[in-house]
Amino acid sequence: MVRVRYAPSPTGHIHVGNARTAIFNYLFARHEQGTFIMRLDDTDLERSTDENISSMLDDIRWLGLQWDEGFLKGGDVGPYRETERRPLYDKYIQQLLDEDKAYRCFCTKEELEEERKKAEAEHRIYRYPGTCAHLSKEQIQHNLAEGKPYVVRLRIPQEDVTIHDLIRGEVQFKAEEFDDFIIARQNGIPIYNFATVIDDALMHITHIIRAEEHLSNTPRQIFIYRALGFQVPEFAHVSLILAPDHSKLSKRHGAVSVGEYRMQGYLPEALVNYLILLGWSPKDDREFFTMDELIKEFTLDGVGKSGAVFDKKKLTWMNHMYLSKKPAADILAILQRDFST
Repeated sequence: MVRVRYAPSPTGHIHVGNARTAIFNYLFARHEQGTFIMRLDDTDLERSTDENISSMLDDIRWLGLQWDEGFLKGGDVGPYRETERRPLYDKYIQQLLDEDKAYRCFCTKEELEEERKKAEAEHRIYRYPGTCAHLSKEQIQHNLAEGKPYVVRLRIPQEDVTIHDLIRGEVQFKAEEFDDFIIARQNGIPIYNFATVIDDALMHITHIIRAEEHLSNTPRQIFIYRALGFQVPEFAHVSLILAPDHSKLSKRHGAVSVGEYRMQGYLPEALVNYLILLGWSPKDDREFFTMDELIKEFTLDGVGKSGAVFDKKKLTWMNHMYLSKKPAADILAILQRDFST
């Protein structure tokens, strides 16, 4: 059975790009009669406040994306917050150390910086040289006894990685692009790539649909899947939403969050309808869909590789069309619900 997840950092209102990713995951799950899971990547403790978590969840619910399992709903593979999953990460880091698939690196920041400067002076790309990759057990125990701080690095095989992306086709990464990268910091906290692999594997995620900016993370995550003997899921990397000048959409281009459009009077069905058409093409030239129609029609085959330009005028026109067909009593109810103080 298809299992997909939406795993936002709950630091406030959702960016429209993240909202579109959530919509794609939701529609794919519903179309395939699968499960849509909500997981919180809440390791940014300063910004993952209760208030920010609430506003994020309000946005998701307002868009009509009801999740089947996860945060607040529970399930068999929780907890569904990264801050509550530390013992699981520690377990698998220790497993990799015990199996010699990872090792403790005692190199200092100064030593690594010196190596970087040397590589720069020699006009070559810096790669960690594996200084600590073959320390003896005695050397490791001596360093630990002295209290030397360390990170944990994964041993990377010298092999190319090919990703069979459901949107982009085959994407190849050469072996020389990778070194033995860090999977746990000096404070023991795992890096994003490690934590997300553990979460996705233990939650039995079958398809990972996310923004193309995560494509470069994928080969490293595949190395972790393989090292732990986990089944590698299917990947689908969605193009970015672009501003009218074809740069990445940001605050300088105006409102970019779901919450802002909500407060400006846009309807959720209009925003969902518009966002789904940024990157996905239906089989005909239709522009207006109900949620049920989107669930029936949506497939990853219709998602394009190219970036889609966000056109606020088009969104406003679409919102006007939805408003014109909505009874006055319904509009009044929306105003009372969303704008009452």
